[in-house]
Amino acid sequence: MNYRKATVVMASVLVGVALVRVPLPASSQQGAFVEAELLVRLTMELPVEAEVMFDAWTTAEQLVQWFPGSAEMTVTEGGEYRFGWDGWEEEWVGTYIEVDRPERLVFTWQPPAAVFPDGAYETTVALSFEDLEGGTRMTLEHSGFQGGGEMESHKAAWSGYLYNLRAYLLQR
Repeated sequence: MNYRKATVVMASVLVGVALVRVPLPASSQQGAFVEAELLVRLTMELPVEAEVMFDAWTTAEQLVQWFPGSAEMTVTEGGEYRFGWDGWEEEWVGTYIEVDRPERLVFTWQPPAAVFPDGAYETTVALSFEDLEGGTRMTLEHSGFQGGGEMESHKAAWSGYLYNLRAYLLQR
C-alpha cells in the first residue's frame, strides 16, 4: 500500500472512531448529572465539639439565633419541623430522615410555593459532623434540585446561613 492510500485509510478509521459513541444508560447519565451539577456541597470547620455544632441545628432555641425567625421541631427520625422567616406568611416544612447525634442529620426540605414560582418541590439536606483535632468539620449536602436556578439560590442562602452559624458558635 502506498503512502497516500495508507493516509486515506487511517483518516477514515479516525473519523469512524470519532463518530462512534456508546451511550450510557439513562440512569447513569442522570445520576452523574445530578451529582455533578445539581448538588450544593459546603464544608465548614470550627473549633467546637461536634455535639455543640449538632445541637445548634437541632435545638429550636439555638436554631433561631442564626437561621429561621421561628422553629417548631421534633428532632427524631420521622419527626417534623416548621420554619418561619420574617416577610413570609408560609413556612418551610420537612421531615427528619436520619438523626444520629452528633455525627449525621438528614431531613427533607420543602419551601413554600411562593419561593419558586414554577412550583416548589421537596429536596434533601444531609449534614455530617466529623471530629477533628481541636474542632469539627461539618459538611452540608443539599440534593434533589430540578433546576440550576433553585440550586444556585440555595447555595447562596446556605453560604450566608453557615456564616451566621459560624458567628453564633464562635461568640458563645
